[in-house]
Amino acid sequence: MFIYLFFYSILFIFIKYRKLGDGLFLESCREVAALYPNIKLDTMIVDNTCMQLVSKPQQFDVLVAPNLYGNIVGNLAAGLVGGAGMVPGESYSTDVAVFEPVCHN
Repeated sequence: MFIYLFFYSILFIFIKYRKLGDGLFLESCREVAALYPNIKLDTMIVDNTCMQLVSKPQQFDVLVAPNLYGNIVGNLAAGLVGGAGMVPGESYSTDVAVFEPVCHN
């Protein structure tokens, strides 16, 4: 992901988390971010992320989150643009990509 961000000159990324129990996720993101000093990394609790996404969405370039928090924010974002029917779903693995016309988060 950081290579993609570097290639497309995205310079700011937010990591969403809920509690200190998400430490391994945060630590891993910080370790990888240290390899790309041109990309600024910041963290934000998922509750505040949702509020900020509604009130000032332009502040976010990229959001990174574990599965549950990604679903929460993804559903919020879908609601902001007209509902889940307006947002396609996609899932990737190392071998397969699956695309759906409707996001089922």
